[in-house]
Amino acid sequence: MKGEATTQKPKKPASKVISTIVNIVLIVAIVIAAICTWISFVTQSGHGAPSIFGLRLLSIQTESMSPTIKAGDMVIDTAVKEPSKLRKGDIITYWTVIDGERVLNTHRIVNIYNGGDYLIFETQGDNNSTVDPLTVHESEVIGKYQFRIPGLGKVFDYLQSPTGFLLIVVVPVFIFFIFHLVQFFRVLFEYQNVKNRIKYEQERGRTEDLIEAQKAEQDRKDAERAALEAELREKLRAELLASMAQEKEAETPATSATDISDKTEENNTQE
Repeated sequence: MKGEATTQKPKKPASKVISTIVNIVLIVAIVIAAICTWISFVTQSGHGAPSIFGLRLLSIQTESMSPTIKAGDMVIDTAVKEPSKLRKGDIITYWTVIDGERVLNTHRIVNIYNGGDYLIFETQGDNNSTVDPLTVHESEVIGKYQFRIPGLGKVFDYLQSPTGFLLIVVVPVFIFFIFHLVQFFRVLFEYQNVKNRIKYEQERGRTEDLIEAQKAEQDRKDAERAALEAELREKLRAELLASMAQEKEAETPATSATDISDKTEENNTQE
């Protein structure tokens, strides 16, 4: 329609978009690397189980708690400060021995026994038909189940492997480093080009000023030469006029004397 103006938002340069994407990927990679490194190598309070702000992140390896919790899920537990508040039916994470190895296990409490100064918990997986062969001392309990994140446990297990850490963390960081290294040299070259251009313009300006000064000087000399030539021509003209005037004055008396002589001769003849 007439009288209406449309405006378009300026498009971002492709380099800025790429830089933003690379930076986001780097931040994600750094966060993942920090979490994976922390889960793998750093231990907090709670008998060696990693903890973030009081929350424990644990990857489920078996189907013993299916369908409530499946293999590959990540469970989020809270620290158990008072085991006496645990109740039958609660899901807990605790240290136990399986196949001769001390590991963390997450099962449901089916019975609670009072040992006097401590509590003993009997546990069982929801997908198991029998209770666990070993009971759990309250000191072995490190967390109470709160919720799960389906499939995230597999992701963290893969990220903690050498291949996963290389592909998800090391490669993006390396790409980020190469990208910004190229950007650095690009900016450096652009700066050098701008610097050379400024230097060229400055030298060009000085050269033009010098040419203008030389031209002005030449114009001044030409003007002086023209004035001098005009002055010389005037002098020459004046001298020529003076010379011609003198010649005329010299010729005039001679003519008069000749006329007198001629008149005298005519008179004598008539007589």
